Amino acid sequence: MTVADPLLSTLRISILAIFMAAAARSDFETLSVRDRHWIRWAVPVALILLVEIASENMGLANFCMVFSLVAIFSFCFSDPPDPRDFRDWNQNQFLLALTYALGLVGFVYGANVYSDTNFVDLVLGDESKETTLWWSMNGAFLTSAIFYGSWRIGLIQGGADVKALILVTLLFPSWSFVPDQMYPLVEDPIFRMPPSMVLFIWAAAAFLVAPPIIFVQNVARGNISTPSDLKMAWHATKRRISELKEILDSESYQSWILTEAIEKNGEMTAVDRILPSRRLSNAQDEHKQFELLEELGIDSVWITSKHPFLVYLFLAILPMLLLGDPLSYLIR
Repeated sequence: MTVADPLLSTLRISILAIFMAAAARSDFETLSVRDRHWIRWAVPVALILLVEIASENMGLANFCMVFSLVAIFSFCFSDPPDPRDFRDWNQNQFLLALTYALGLVGFVYGANVYSDTNFVDLVLGDESKETTLWWSMNGAFLTSAIFYGSWRIGLIQGGADVKALILVTLLFPSWSFVPDQMYPLVEDPIFRMPPSMVLFIWAAAAFLVAPPIIFVQNVARGNISTPSDLKMAWHATKRRISELKEILDSESYQSWILTEAIEKNGEMTAVDRILPSRRLSNAQDEHKQFELLEELGIDSVWITSKHPFLVYLFLAILPMLLLGDPLSYLIR
């Protein structure tokens, strides 16, 4: 599978534009996207991939690998069914277990058939299309696992962002499913990041403009007085606790608190975190933190605004499709 089918490519791009536009609008207006949005769109996305692999006679292993991607996508919405409670499983749990089993078949059977691979030929595109696809599907699974793991450990804060990126991975497991770029940064690159990772890179690039601006604003406002402030001034701003208390319960409050009171060596102390703490999950937790911080004599805290990152992901579709992978230009 070296050339994307024009009809299916058009269908894929249309689906991508529609579900990302709807998600971006919801994220912009409410900073949230309902789970049913992603689940609803996952059905046609997975079906298109299954139909294309089956119609191209790509083999059982590659067909089952689709279910491995669906399996990791399902982790975003529910925990795996417990085998010890097998007799009490409901219909959805049986379907999940079947999905996991088919995905496992894709790995095991594919490893038996395609493991004897010449990786030089694989990179150069000289391996069989079935072998190339199976290794690409493994790459897609790894990419999805990285997105999911990054969300679980807090590197990516937005659950909707991760669901979008994994769904894009299911839509475009490799560049073989993406039409040729009109203005590629590099002609025939030897290596490219997966499409969904490239989408994330293009979206994240928009944030590179923000840190210098935020830093200058903090300098102008006199918010930098300690070495700890230097590490925070690039991505956060200071607000008085008294001001935050007044708007904490309002819909206009859309920020993460980065200054936290913790117990260290038996004493309470204040720390500034680069990433938001998962312990401050609601307004009640934040009210309690404000009280502890005020008891420590602190009247201002570092906060960072919540950005609708799905809007950036939606806008990143265009450079991804027109220009391709920006990193391929750096490592050519």
